[in-house]
Amino acid sequence: MKAQIKISLIFLTLAASIGLILRLMQAGIPMMNYKYLLHTHSHVALIGWVYNGAFIIIYNLLQVENRKPFNRLFWITQISIVGMLLSFPFQGYGAISITFSTLYVFCSYYLVALIFKQTREKPKTTQSRFLRWGGIYLIASSIGPYALGYFMANDMGDTIWYNLSIYWFLHFLYNGFFVFVVFAYFVGANLSKGKNIFILMNASLIPLFGLSTLWTDPLAFMYYLSGIAALLQIIAFVVLLKDKSVSQANSFTSWLLRLSLIAYGFKLVFQLAGSTNSIQAFINDTVPYSVIGFIHLVMLGFFTLFLLSYLFNNELIRLSRLSKLGSRLLIIGIVLSEGLLFGKAALIQLSIPWLTDFFPTLTAVSSLMPIGILLLTISSFSTRTIPDRLE
Repeated sequence: MKAQIKISLIFLTLAASIGLILRLMQAGIPMMNYKYLLHTHSHVALIGWVYNGAFIIIYNLLQVENRKPFNRLFWITQISIVGMLLSFPFQGYGAISITFSTLYVFCSYYLVALIFKQTREKPKTTQSRFLRWGGIYLIASSIGPYALGYFMANDMGDTIWYNLSIYWFLHFLYNGFFVFVVFAYFVGANLSKGKNIFILMNASLIPLFGLSTLWTDPLAFMYYLSGIAALLQIIAFVVLLKDKSVSQANSFTSWLLRLSLIAYGFKLVFQLAGSTNSIQAFINDTVPYSVIGFIHLVMLGFFTLFLLSYLFNNELIRLSRLSKLGSRLLIIGIVLSEGLLFGKAALIQLSIPWLTDFFPTLTAVSSLMPIGILLLTISSFSTRTIPDRLE
């Protein structure tokens, strides 16, 4: 799986580079169609990096004996990602990009089938339950793109349903599939309170989608339902922290893991706060900053740092001066960009005219992330022998 890890890091480098181009365009440098490039950035980041990372973790947790179906599936999925990378910048959601997106969707279905096949042949554990339900939520997430295609075909791109279909896809992909894979890793096969954590997470997942609907000014019960779901996730996280040590093989990987858990903790707090009218009003007034800041908090602060700690801990990336430098630059870029995004949102709410050169400043600090990721990617191509724990 070393080749698969390198490919995933290359996609992360490309996604970060595209993100920097988007920042340059926001700063006033015209290059390409911003919306099309944004679609490219999100798809390459979500599928090329986080989905691939989840794939590698699943492969490891299942202790696969017959590797051929997984290897074949991985490479077909990469074809779909390359297709999206080369088509989205030029046509957005068009015939070619939708074709490759559909190929990815069917690849994800096959991954779920493999998960169920592998877990069916072994004793049921809380870990296997997390993996199975993560797969179910992965399938559920695909309803979003199908609905998106329908709304676009019927000139409904300006309706709330178009945005809700995107939020549906994102919610069940990262709150469902991605988070459940991470929790499967944490609970292992014998965590004493793993079953309680699973029940809390599973019970909260569907009603938590209510948070993505609050901007439509729904009935009051949606606020209460979303708040209860957010609270259940906080309880599950507290139980996990009390029942599971987060120590790793060395202090550096432990540091990365703890940072990712801190980011996840902030995510949970923001979810609970977001179930209130006042915070929803704040979000609606600051969407370009608060929403993007939240998404990056989850994707970069939580998932990316967790995946890096996992890869380092399992010696799938060599822990060297170069990889440590790359990780530190990435973390500095994440912290500074998050501070700017949420800071700008707060200043707008307070009507304080500060950070007038916001986008050039954001672009400057954001440049640390692709540089750091590039150094990490280069370090993964080290010729020094690394034990491959997955093979």
